[in-house]
Amino acid sequence: MPATRLDPRTTRRQAAARRVRDLVRSAIIHKEIEAGVLPSETELMLSFSTSRQVVRDALQLLRAEGLVQRIPGNGTFVSASKVDHPVDHLHGPTTTRHVTHRILDVATGVAAPRVADRLGLQPGDSCGVVDYVAAIDDEPYYVCTAYVPEPLTAIVEQAPRVDEWYAVYERAGIHMGVSDVHIEATLADEFAASHLDIATGAPILLFERLLRDQNGNPLEYAFNRVRGDRITLQITQPRRRRRPDPPGEA
Repeated sequence: MPATRLDPRTTRRQAAARRVRDLVRSAIIHKEIEAGVLPSETELMLSFSTSRQVVRDALQLLRAEGLVQRIPGNGTFVSASKVDHPVDHLHGPTTTRHVTHRILDVATGVAAPRVADRLGLQPGDSCGVVDYVAAIDDEPYYVCTAYVPEPLTAIVEQAPRVDEWYAVYERAGIHMGVSDVHIEATLADEFAASHLDIATGAPILLFERLLRDQNGNPLEYAFNRVRGDRITLQITQPRRRRRPDPPGEA
């Protein structure tokens, strides 16, 4: 069946609404619009030199994302609670809000081959497996399954006492080194969904992390499933100069 062609005026209005949505969204994420009431529709119309309908369409797109909510008689309010997360150094959530860790389960067992390889263990060695949830002001942020060398199991069990996950190692006198992280989009399984307060199958971010101490010894191999609507990754990317093509090649 051929796609339905929209009236050109409708297409232009939708494009304008998406652009307004993107710019208002960016202002919210970068804290240029603080939590609280948004500028009025009239103010947004003047700011973006656009029509009231375009502004309303843009606000509807933001409401669908959960970034704003409309309260009749009071206006439209910022409802997002995203955490800034620069990826230029090793740290926990960048926020002034209260961060907590709740241990769900701690177990020990023979490390699977991939886990043993990542943790530098010998075949047949045991490891600890820790499931926990990180929350910000009691709102679930991510759920994690972390594999650690068995001697570190008792250390990570102390996580509820710290407000940053890495601090649990530092309190034990371990100096952090580097973390190798692979990030991808995935879908929430029943376990993640139940602890993140989202629907099974909802899109989330998966952080596969290998943490090492300052001497390069593996400390932890973990899978963090993060609510994408509660995190903003901040990345600075320098441009590497391209090598010139050899003479005679296109």
